[in-house]
Amino acid sequence: MIEIYLLEQFCAFAEHKTLSKAAEVLHISQPALSRSMKKMEEELGVSLFERDKSKISLNETGEFAATLAKELLSLNNGMVRRIRAFERSRRSITVGACAPFPMNELMPLLQEYFGGMLITSELADISDIEAGLLENTYQIGILNKPTQSEELFCQRFVSEHLYISVPESHRLAGREFVKFEDFKGESFLLFEHIGFWKDICNEKMKGANFLVQNSMDSLEELIHATDFPCFTTDAFIHQAPLETGRVVVPIDEPEAYAGFYIACQNSYKKKYASFFNSIRSRSIQE
Repeated sequence: MIEIYLLEQFCAFAEHKTLSKAAEVLHISQPALSRSMKKMEEELGVSLFERDKSKISLNETGEFAATLAKELLSLNNGMVRRIRAFERSRRSITVGACAPFPMNELMPLLQEYFGGMLITSELADISDIEAGLLENTYQIGILNKPTQSEELFCQRFVSEHLYISVPESHRLAGREFVKFEDFKGESFLLFEHIGFWKDICNEKMKGANFLVQNSMDSLEELIHATDFPCFTTDAFIHQAPLETGRVVVPIDEPEAYAGFYIACQNSYKKKYASFFNSIRSRSIQE
C-alpha cells in the first residue's frame, strides 16, 4: 500500500514540475524528495519519470498516476474531514445560515433544547450550507428554499420581507410600495453581513450605488447622520422602534420575499425530533 506522504509528494512534483520547487513547497530537501519519487516507482513496479542528466519529468504513465493520486488524496482528505466533523457533532452543533434573521430566531430554540452542547453559527452561501450538511461540517442549516437532496430533511421555519428605510422627505417616502427599478441612481447604505440578501441587492439593483459597511455601529451612525436610504425587513421592524424622521416602504418584488427552511441530515431526524416538532408548531401558529 502506498503511504499518504508519498502521494502528497508525488502530487506536489506533478503540480510544480521540478524537484527543487516541489521540495521547497513541501519543506523537505531535494534529495529526500528524489528518494520518495524512486520509492513511488518501486511501490508501483512501473516507471513514472523521464530522466536526463539535469532533470526529471513525468512520462505518460506518470501523468496518469498523478491524476489518480490527486483523486485518492481528495478522498482521503474528505474522509478525515468528515470523521472529525462527526466527532465534533457528538459534542456540538454548528449552524450554517443564509441570512441573519432566521439564525437569530433559531439560536434561542437550539439553546433551549440542546443547552448542554456547544452551539455555534455562521453565515454561508446556500450551496456551501448544503455541502456542509452532507459532510457534517454543519449539523443544522438554514436555507431560503427547500433542499432537493434526498439525503437531507428540511422543514419550514420563518419568513422575511425586504423593505427600504428612507427619510420622510425622500422621493420614495410616500409610496405604498417600491420596485427594484425605482432605486436606479440611488446611493444606499448596505450592511456587509446580510447573507443572501446582499446577492439579491447586487443582482436586482445594478443601477444603485451601495455604501457597504462592515460594522453595525458604523451603519447605525450613518443612518442617524445622513439621508441615505438603507434596507430593513419586516422582522427587524417588528423588533425595534423606527428611526425618528424615517419611514419604511415594502419592496413589492418576488425576490424581496423569503421563506426559510431548517435542514439536517436524515440521520439526525430522530436526534432532533422534539426540536423540529417545536419548529413545526411555531410555523403553524404563525
